[in-house]
Amino acid sequence: MATKRVTPTIRDVAQLAGLSEATVSYVINNGPRSVTPETRAKVLRVMEDLDYHPNASARRLARQRTDTLGIVLAGLTDSNFASSYFLEYIRGISYAAERHERNLMLLTHHHQAQDVTFYSNVRRSRLVDGLLLLGSSIPDQVVVELKARDFPTVLIARRIPGHEVYCVTQNYEESAYQATQHLIARGYKRIGLLGQSQQFNYGVERLAGYRRALAHANIAYDPELVRIPETPRDDPTPQEIATLLRAAPDALLTDREMAVLRTLRELGMRVPEDIALVGLDESESASLLDVPLTTVRPPKFELGVNAVELLLQLIRGEEPESSVIVLPMELMIRSSSPQK
Repeated sequence: MATKRVTPTIRDVAQLAGLSEATVSYVINNGPRSVTPETRAKVLRVMEDLDYHPNASARRLARQRTDTLGIVLAGLTDSNFASSYFLEYIRGISYAAERHERNLMLLTHHHQAQDVTFYSNVRRSRLVDGLLLLGSSIPDQVVVELKARDFPTVLIARRIPGHEVYCVTQNYEESAYQATQHLIARGYKRIGLLGQSQQFNYGVERLAGYRRALAHANIAYDPELVRIPETPRDDPTPQEIATLLRAAPDALLTDREMAVLRTLRELGMRVPEDIALVGLDESESASLLDVPLTTVRPPKFELGVNAVELLLQLIRGEEPESSVIVLPMELMIRSSSPQK
């Protein structure tokens, strides 16, 4: 019968090295107390001789750290998971996490993402050192509560007005201003806006940027040219679009340009011959269409990178210079908004 191999323990390492278990632990965990280079070398040599490998879970428990970052991913509807919309955010997050030797745990259950108790369970379980929150359906109260509990959390591509939570977002107001200004400069006067609910900061900020551009051009704000849903929704409905078209816009702004383009075609409207179209949140295929769409490009990769950097600061107990990081969005001018 083969002899069963006995797995060496930290006690075996300490005895063979002639040191205390605490000193061996300091070497394995790089602290909390320092050891001399000679002692470190001796412990590492004994570990190699014994083929001793520290238990990763035990090390993390001892340090009260998992080296794992959690990502909660949630959209307005499950249809968001059928597209590549979130992939560039994830790529930025993965790049930064790998650079800092952190693991990622992806939490994607749509209904759980809206359940306040889900976040409490995640926080208590200590499965992750902190959370990155991505998606508009994550309740504001969740983010505020996690901040109040001092659990490292960073909100991505959103902010919560009236609450100082940590977030990495983009300049929705300025990008809407630039998009509207671009259309005005090209001769469009009746510019329609298919906005988002004012429950979201990006809905509020885009409307503000649109109105600011009109005011700077001395163009009166016409509420008939604006459709803002009272409650959150994903794509504008055909009825919304048809109602706005009755106000005779010569251009449209929307953050759901692909859905709006499909509806316009179904209604017999040509872009840009009958109406110009500018997107406020570039989809992955906007530049590949027969008529490439003018759009605002969100810096998704950079948002992901910055969110990880900010979260790691919080995990280390550092106080960031600012609780809010705002990145610019780039206006990509293409064929859907020609000179009128």
